Order: sequence, then C-alpha cells, then structure tokens
Amino acid sequence: MQQAERQEASSTQPIWRVLGSLRVYLWTAVGALVSLLLLTVASAATPQLFRWGIDQGIAKQNLSIVLYSAGWMVVAAIARGVFNFGQSYWAEAVSQGVAYDLRNKIFSKIQNLSFSYHDQSQTSQLLTRVTSDIEQIRAFLSTSLMQVISSVVTLVAIAVILLVMNWKLALITLTVVPLAGWLLANFLTRNGALFGQVQEQLGDLNAILQENLLGIRVVKAFVRESTERTRYTAMNDALVRANMKTIRAIRNTFPFIFLLSNLVTLAVFGYGGAEVIGGRFSIGELVAFNSYLLLILQPILLIGFAAPAIAQAAASAERVYEVVDAKVEIRDRPNAVPFETCGGRITFENVSFRYPGATTEALK
Repeated sequence: MQQAERQEASSTQPIWRVLGSLRVYLWTAVGALVSLLLLTVASAATPQLFRWGIDQGIAKQNLSIVLYSAGWMVVAAIARGVFNFGQSYWAEAVSQGVAYDLRNKIFSKIQNLSFSYHDQSQTSQLLTRVTSDIEQIRAFLSTSLMQVISSVVTLVAIAVILLVMNWKLALITLTVVPLAGWLLANFLTRNGALFGQVQEQLGDLNAILQENLLGIRVVKAFVRESTERTRYTAMNDALVRANMKTIRAIRNTFPFIFLLSNLVTLAVFGYGGAEVIGGRFSIGELVAFNSYLLLILQPILLIGFAAPAIAQAAASAERVYEVVDAKVEIRDRPNAVPFETCGGRITFENVSFRYPGATTEALK
C-alpha cells in the first residue's frame, strides 16, 4: 500500500511542478480562469431560460415571454462564445509561455552538462524531450488543464442548482460523479507508466533515425540498408505495441463511464416523468433538469478524455525535469576570475589515452 502511494505521489509531482511555473504568468492565468467562470455562468443560465419560456410562455400562451426568453438565450449564446474565446486565448498564451521557458531552460542545461553526461545519454532522447515532451506539457496546460478546471467548476455549480430544483432527482443524477471519479483516478494511477514507455520508445526510434541520417554514407558503403530497415521496423513495431497498450487501457475504462451516463439519463427520464405526471414537477422544470443533466455529464466525459493527456503530460514532465535537474559535474568556483581572451599555445607532453578496460593505449 505504501509503495503504491509513493508511486502515485512520484507520478503526480512533476505535474505540480509544471503548475508551479504558472506563477510567472499569474495575471494571464487569472484572465483565463475568470473567462472560464463567466462561461460557466452563461452556460448555467440557459436551461433556466428554457424553463421560463416553457412554463411561463408556452404553457400560459404568453408570446412576449417566449420572445423574451429566446432573446436572452441569444445573449447567453453570444456571451458563451466571447468567454470561450477569452478562456482559450489566455490559456494558450500561458501554455506557450511555459513551453518557451522550458525549452530555454533545458537547452541551457544541456549546454552546461559535462561530456560524461552526453556520453551516457542518447542525443535522440534529449531531442525528444526538448520537442515532443515539452509539446505534451504545452497541450496539457492549454487544453486538458482547462478542461479539468472547467469540469470541476461546472459540476459544483450544476450540482447546487439541481439540489435546489429537486433534491431527490439530483441525488439520482449525482451518483454518477463519485463512480466516474473513482474510475478515472484508478486509470491515472495504474496506467501513468505506460505513457512514459511510449515516449521512451519514441526516443529510441528517433535514435535509429538519427544514426542513419548522419551515417547514411557508411550505410550505403557497407550495403547495410536491409539491416537498418530491419532495426527501424523492429523499433517501430515496439512503439506501436506501446501505443496499443495505452489504447487498451483507455478502452477498458471509458465504456463504463458512458454506461453510467446512459443509466443516469434513463433514471432521470423515468423518475422525472413520474413527477410531472403526479403534478410535482412542471414540464419546463423537467426540460431544464434534462439540460442540466447533459451539462453535468459533459464535464465527467471531458475529465475522462483529459485523463490520458494528464498521464502523458506527467510522464513527459518527469522526463524533462530529469534533464533540468541533472547534476552539473564541472562548476566554476564561487570567486572565479572571468576569462579574458588572450593569445598563447597549448603543449601536450607525456600525454596518453586508453579506453576503460583496454590494455593498450589508443593515443600516446
């Protein structure tokens, strides 16, 4: 149990570190969050306008109220479009800024690392971390993170509205939330390592590609085309297998979430219909409740779709911070004197070199 908890903590720690980098873009992030909250308010108001138009307009044959409700729904739709644009724009600005900082940070660190580090590291793996892994982090910040925040805010807001409208029907609806949450949490903790394996396989595939592009003359000279094709195909097959493992993990989780959503919809339709027939619920209230049901199911599905992206971003962040946190073996002394360009020469006397484990000297 303790080992599982430590594994879960270590898998989420890089994500928290990425979120900590948002402090540099605090006000831009606040703008995205405010736009998101206003978008939620505009979305939550629309079903109430439906309810007003049906119960007070259509049921009582009051055309003016029908027109008023339709007009306000148009205003709400325009507001949703404006706030959605603001939220998307500011979130993208933040994600691009964080990706920019990470690229500069990891490139600067690579420049300062010693020869021994580069001897032990594959260039393709470093290239994958600077490009693909940072792009995964950027996509998480611009899309998945906002989806999760929006979903949580929407779930809380809609849950309060549903409880006020009809607490019995609301309890039926909200049963899907903890069950779906448990499924998603289980998915993240069990399958986070799979996404790290995909990135590792991608780096290995890039290694073979880089070797062949840089040494294409050698490959041609020794007629190694068939052998290199076999190597590349084998690594490509391994990448496909790693991706298929993640796809199977996703397919084993999300059908249950869709099933829960459908069962809740049927329960609301049956119980809500009985309430309308019994005169305890109006048709407008049932229509509004059904609209809220769609709004509360949508965040659950969005969180579900975001779960693989979060797991992949966590794996990518861990790989990026492995390089950023790598120990620099050669450092300047605290009171080092700045080097000034000067003339001179270097003379090697009694210098020799041999590879580790070799008995003869390669250079002397």
